Amino acid sequence: MVATAKIPQRQLFIDGDWRAPALGRRLPVINPTTEASIGEIPAGTSEDVDAAVAAARAALKRNRGRDWSRAPGAVRAKYLRAIAAKMVERKSDLARLEALDCGKPLDEAAWDMDDVAGCFEFFAGHAEALDKRQNAAVALPENFKCHLKKEPIGVVALITPWNYPLLMAVWKVAPALAAGCTAVLKPSELASLTCLELGDVCKEIGLPSGVLNIVTGLGHEAGAPLSSHPDVDKVAFTGSYATGQKIMVAAAPTVKPVTLELGGKSPIVVFDDVDIDKAVEWTLFGCFWTNGQICSATSRLLIHDGCMVQKYQGVRPARGRLQAWASC
Repeated sequence: MVATAKIPQRQLFIDGDWRAPALGRRLPVINPTTEASIGEIPAGTSEDVDAAVAAARAALKRNRGRDWSRAPGAVRAKYLRAIAAKMVERKSDLARLEALDCGKPLDEAAWDMDDVAGCFEFFAGHAEALDKRQNAAVALPENFKCHLKKEPIGVVALITPWNYPLLMAVWKVAPALAAGCTAVLKPSELASLTCLELGDVCKEIGLPSGVLNIVTGLGHEAGAPLSSHPDVDKVAFTGSYATGQKIMVAAAPTVKPVTLELGGKSPIVVFDDVDIDKAVEWTLFGCFWTNGQICSATSRLLIHDGCMVQKYQGVRPARGRLQAWASC
């Protein structure tokens, strides 16, 4: 049963080990189904961010980069595949934690864990492919020679949301590690349990210390100092438009690159040759998948005026070639 899943008592994952937050504070884990407190996560602050970034920087440079950032992609791929195997092994427990933490159905959480493992496998392949593309010749006019060398950007800050807690974190973690970057992951304080378990997996498979660090905590206490940290080389964020603005401002003084995936409306386009029953079915599926808490929810319709949508209660035939309206 999901309700009986044990909540691990974790600390922050910094420099390959568990570390209590500098100020000793913790945050409650709230089960969104019952609104009951079911556990705690550490509440990291700027002091912990400093320690995590320092660990990531040391891991990037260790042994002149030969341990990680300048190691062959095949070396990094072995670690990524080891993580993937552990994710498969722990799938049942991780899915239960995910369902408890963010409220999604257990089946959906289990599918997410399959995708988590698949993501690590996918980027392991890309890490290996990097070796073949290194020092590729670039065609230039006579008397010139040029070769292309790909290098990791450095220490990256990864700030992720609560609707796909582990999967969306891994979408950032796996490619960053495959490229040879070292990282500090700051998951949403609303759903951090499975991201902390990723730290446990990394410790178990022997990922070099400092390559991945995980700092949980509130956005303004952990996320903000991470975004503005002078020793972070890039920030990747998925979340709200308002927070994305703040991250861009925080990154501006050091002119660090920022990748943002922000909120928005995702339309579904319905043409006049469509099977209306299937269009309705897939629109409802898109709206309510992951409890409707998804950035690609089909909550906006663009409908061709040839569609006989008036047969469905509450949906009017479009006026003009295309008509758009929001359903919520």
